[in-house]
Amino acid sequence: MSRTGRPGCLEMRDDGLVGSNPLNGLDRLQRLLNLLAEKGECGVGDLAIAAGWPAYKTRSIVEFLAEHGMVFYRASDSMVRLEPQLRRLMVEED
Repeated sequence: MSRTGRPGCLEMRDDGLVGSNPLNGLDRLQRLLNLLAEKGECGVGDLAIAAGWPAYKTRSIVEFLAEHGMVFYRASDSMVRLEPQLRRLMVEED
C-alpha cells in the first residue's frame, strides 16, 4: 500500500482511504508513557518534546488519558504522572 503526502499529515492511500499513519502516533504515545514510567512525574512541556507533539495536542492527550484513569493530571502546574497500577505494570515489563 503506497501513500502520498507528508508524514504525520492526512494522506491519500492507494486503497482510496484517507488517514494519517497510526503507528507514528502510537509510537509517540508509547514514548510519552515510557517517559512517565521512568520519571514518575513530568510536565506537559517535557512530554510534548519527548512525543514530538505541540503542547496543546499533548495537553489534550493527557486530559483524555486522565479522563480514562490512566494518568493523574494537575492542571495548576501542568504536571502529569501515571496511575500507580499502570506504572507498576510498565516497569515490570522492562
